[in-house]
Amino acid sequence: MFRLCRETDSSGRRPHRGGLLPLFLPLPDRVRHASDSTVKASRIPTWAAAAAIAAAGGAAYAGSFRGVFQFDDIPAILDNPTIRWIWPPTIALYPPVGALTVSGRPLLNFSFALNYALSGFHPWSYHALNLLIHLACALALFGLVRRTLTRLAEPAADGCALAAALLWVVHPVTTECVTYVVQRAESLAALCYLGTLYGLARGADTGRRRWLAFSALCCLGGTGFKEIIATAPLAAYLYDRTFLARCWSGPWRARKRYYFALAATWLPLLGLTAWIGWNRGATSGFHVGVPWWPYWRSQGEALARYALLAVWPHPLAFDYGPSTLGALPATALFALAAAALAGTAWGTWRGRAWAFPLATSFLVLAPTSVIPGVLQFVAEHRDYLPLAAALTLLVVGAARASARLLGAGPAAAWIPPALLLAAVAGLAALTARRNSAYRTELGLWLDTVAKRPGDPLAQANVGHALLTEGKVNEALPYCLESVRLDPTKPQPHYNLGMAYEQLQRWPEALKEFEVAAAINPELFYADFRAGRILDRLGQPAEAERWLRRALEVEPDYADSHGSLGVALAALGRPDEAIGEYRRSLALRADQPEVEFNLGVCLAGRGRVREACEHYAAAVRLDPHYLAAQLNLGLSLAQIGRWPEAQQTLQAAVRLSPDSAEAHGGLALLLDQMGRPLEAVPEFQAALRLRPNFPEARYNFGNALLRLGEIGAARAQFAEALRLRPDFAAAREMLGRIDAGQGR
Repeated sequence: MFRLCRETDSSGRRPHRGGLLPLFLPLPDRVRHASDSTVKASRIPTWAAAAAIAAAGGAAYAGSFRGVFQFDDIPAILDNPTIRWIWPPTIALYPPVGALTVSGRPLLNFSFALNYALSGFHPWSYHALNLLIHLACALALFGLVRRTLTRLAEPAADGCALAAALLWVVHPVTTECVTYVVQRAESLAALCYLGTLYGLARGADTGRRRWLAFSALCCLGGTGFKEIIATAPLAAYLYDRTFLARCWSGPWRARKRYYFALAATWLPLLGLTAWIGWNRGATSGFHVGVPWWPYWRSQGEALARYALLAVWPHPLAFDYGPSTLGALPATALFALAAAALAGTAWGTWRGRAWAFPLATSFLVLAPTSVIPGVLQFVAEHRDYLPLAAALTLLVVGAARASARLLGAGPAAAWIPPALLLAAVAGLAALTARRNSAYRTELGLWLDTVAKRPGDPLAQANVGHALLTEGKVNEALPYCLESVRLDPTKPQPHYNLGMAYEQLQRWPEALKEFEVAAAINPELFYADFRAGRILDRLGQPAEAERWLRRALEVEPDYADSHGSLGVALAALGRPDEAIGEYRRSLALRADQPEVEFNLGVCLAGRGRVREACEHYAAAVRLDPHYLAAQLNLGLSLAQIGRWPEAQQTLQAAVRLSPDSAEAHGGLALLLDQMGRPLEAVPEFQAALRLRPNFPEARYNFGNALLRLGEIGAARAQFAEALRLRPDFAAAREMLGRIDAGQGR
């Protein structure tokens, strides 16, 4: 049997065991504890450290406020109806289910609701909160490292803690978690992770249970931000064993209730994971189509990249695409990562201080490194908290190395201020430059393509950004290249479908959306667009089927309800269509097209007064909506509100003086008001703009009859019938005139 607690000498320290590992790792080979009852007072005032960290972080990220919403920000924020209310909070705490960043993360979703309440969809408040979270993380890191190094009796504890926090707060690898808005999921989870460890450390130092309660609450709160918090209880136990209890059984004996509380946080986390189907919208898991061994092998490259970026943060890419290494080098890197993990496990078992930051890094990366995912094999935001651990090790190692270079003992360990300032300034400059890539969607993805040309997602999103700017012909080559690079992913097919849709190549667009939906049934946008195209192609029954599929995945997507209403109206089911239009408007009120379509349906059911309200709403939302103005004017006339009808149609003519429909509508109204003489010039204007306008010719004929100009009227009816041979009303009026002339 092995012994759980190792022997200690009379001072409470472990006896030296020797070994080779400490010769090349920066922290001491054994833990040298200060007094258990108190921690040495800081030589750097907390306020001064906080001011320095805030100033450095603010300077590095001042340019982040010019960033726009990017990529996953769009569905998670702009298209997310649940963030538009903060009261009752149950709405914002119930995010949409699927592959969205907010899915299964209620507190993250609520944080976006707070931003929406403050600034709507203006990005400044989102960026401000992201920066504040990052600064809070850096302050928590400073407090945790200082308290830990002081307990280890490190002479340069304050300087090392401040240096680690300063380097981390300005490091360009953290840009993705600060400037890319939705990745506050990572920084908020990291803040809770650090809070869990800090609360434990301070609770042990002060003996106050409220700090242990604070630690448990941080761990619980982290479950609402991101799943990496699942490893925080394990990290807390390792911290306790390494720095506080000094043996494996000690933490449990000393703080049993505390660890019960930490373990209890796994229950809500399991519930949230089950809520979204255990696989984050079919993007993560052992049953999402990604073989486990190739994915695990790729994580050797991922871990090597994370380690390299800590010391050489270039080049940085928003997305790294698929692994480009062959089987042999990838396997070699995997073996190296496995060796590092084994060494860390040995150091952790022996209670080595240097092993704790490494073990925590492995724990934080475990959920995304062990469980295969379909989206990214490496991502900079995953390195957010491991980067803090790596920088802490580097800083302490540099402090000890400086003492050795000066020929002094460990007590003389220090961080050269000039070297620290140069490193902070250099990293801050790189971060400021990196933030410039986030200013536009197109700029970010062009930067990614330049660095990772073989990345199909980057190629697809350059195409998407160009499509957004209306540059369809420029976008198409990127969309085609993304499908060529990886035809197994849904996003390239979806973007190619959008390009074909804008080019009005409907069958090709439909095919790409169908392929995207088949690859990922959770991609309801593909179902929605396929349904819309089918309706455009005159297949409303098929359109209904696809749109209902979209609503099965995302029942709160307003556009799907609006398009389903159009399909149902085409199928002759106006009452059902009215219901869908109303659901769409309840989810998102600012939809002039849906207001107009609802008005058309209501008018068709004889509910003209209600139709007028919705036509008016459409005009209010879009004052340039000509069809809504025309329908509003004619409907107002239908219910006897002649002055309002005339004002509305005159406004339509002023808005669109080159519109034959506007002149024709005003002419018809004037004729119906008994003013045919005033209507004549408006009819003439309409026919001058559009000579082949049979309805205007028919109405003009009626006005001419009222003026007694029978011959001119007959000519208009005859021309209307020639333009539209099935125009029964024109044939009838022509017959009446001929019969009258015959008599």
